[in-house]
Amino acid sequence: MFAKKNLVAAAALLALVGVAQAQSSVKLYGYLEADVGSYKAVGGKTTTKVQSGDMMTSFIGFSGVEDLGSGLKAEFALESFIGGDTGSNVPNQAGQFWSRTSWVGLSGGFGRVALGQYDNALFTAGYTYNPFGSSMTFSPTMRHFYDLGSTTRGNAGTYALSQGDTGWVNSITYETPVFGGFAGSLQFSPKESSSSGDKNSYTVSGSYNNGPFSAMAVYVDGGKAPKVTSSAAASPYIMAFRSASFGASYDFGVVKAFGQYTRFKYYSDGLFDLDVNAPDGSVNKANVWQLGVSVPVTASGSVLASYGEAKYKGPTDGSAKDKILSLGYDHALSKRTSVFTAFTSEKLTDEKSGRAFAVGVKHNF
Repeated sequence: MFAKKNLVAAAALLALVGVAQAQSSVKLYGYLEADVGSYKAVGGKTTTKVQSGDMMTSFIGFSGVEDLGSGLKAEFALESFIGGDTGSNVPNQAGQFWSRTSWVGLSGGFGRVALGQYDNALFTAGYTYNPFGSSMTFSPTMRHFYDLGSTTRGNAGTYALSQGDTGWVNSITYETPVFGGFAGSLQFSPKESSSSGDKNSYTVSGSYNNGPFSAMAVYVDGGKAPKVTSSAAASPYIMAFRSASFGASYDFGVVKAFGQYTRFKYYSDGLFDLDVNAPDGSVNKANVWQLGVSVPVTASGSVLASYGEAKYKGPTDGSAKDKILSLGYDHALSKRTSVFTAFTSEKLTDEKSGRAFAVGVKHNF
């Protein structure tokens, strides 16, 4: 009898553990990439490098979800950028370890509310509607939005300084459910400062997806918000800009076409020195556009092509253009692993051309 009671109790305990595991889960995941290539900065010399992140920045992440009942769930995500070539941590501009994302939130029939560092909709639209995705080396859009000076440009570009990061720290984000293909999001980042010179930031976006067609519109009003308080982040994000962006794609089967157009307008205290031919060396307006295609040539491989331009305007009559053409080939070896080769050429007004060529391997886990 005693043995039977123990067996019943053990079975009941195992059942409860199974239910708990079904209601709550945590997973480890990530992406690693390394490549070898030749890089020439605009106006600079050619160097050969083994590096990581040319097609997408490597990262490791943890995420979890708990079923709270009645359709309500608690969620979180922690992700850190990795330099796959050296094993180093790649901090965000706030100088933090969890540089890719760090948020906790609730989701349900109402959508999702997240608090913390969360992707900004301008970044989401940027990588969704170009064939090179979030590549900071080969995507013209990403180069023009977040030029980090890692490849064909010798110095940091306009939007890396103006927007801070691809994800906004200290933010509150709301994402709606999908209604007939339509979805929207709101993001707010308070200035967290009593200074009259600082300003709150917010983003509004809407998207539509229906079969082969997809489109997204984004509006950003970026204030002048302080960074996270740490020894590595003593100065503020210099945002101080407004932006309106529209992107669309259509998959014809034999080719998927992409298009994007974005306008930036900087506040009077948000001028940026781009070392171009604007009379005073600064930029207060920029128009950015990109057209691209992804062409499947085999069951496992696709040819990628993209061309984009950014036209920078100074406070007076000066202006400059940055033109980028990228070509690539991506070949899947399995569901998780692929190899790629890509080339990009960049021409900035009155500067010698820059270029980059790389061959690498990507792995998702």
